[in-house]
Amino acid sequence: MNHITVHGNISQEPEIRYSGSGLAVLSFNVADTYGKDDKKKVTFHSVTVFGNLAENVAASIKKGDSVLVSGRLETDEYKKKDGSTGKFTKIIADEVAFSMRWSAVVADKTDDTMKKVAKAFPNSAMFEDEDAF
Repeated sequence: MNHITVHGNISQEPEIRYSGSGLAVLSFNVADTYGKDDKKKVTFHSVTVFGNLAENVAASIKKGDSVLVSGRLETDEYKKKDGSTGKFTKIIADEVAFSMRWSAVVADKTDDTMKKVAKAFPNSAMFEDEDAF
């Protein structure tokens, strides 16, 4: 069985595009950091998501978000400038989810819900949508 699950931070803004048939295709990278201090290493995983899941993920995630990605590994070949063949491995995602290891995620951002969150987590920073830009 070809299955992989990766936890990390989105390292660039996700990019959505559409195929000629209208299929949504989302691409982004996940930075997986492990080790400590001077032995810390980062592995970048290229992720591709298709269809409705791609559109849902594109509307939900942004650079810096901590996510879990589950799917299968796929290897593609490409031609290098020197004419030789190179290989590129990516994750074809079946699921993408926010990681709540380091922070809470609030899907319902109505005023009532955000007031409840602020009460439950008094040290968290709150801002209005306009403040984010």
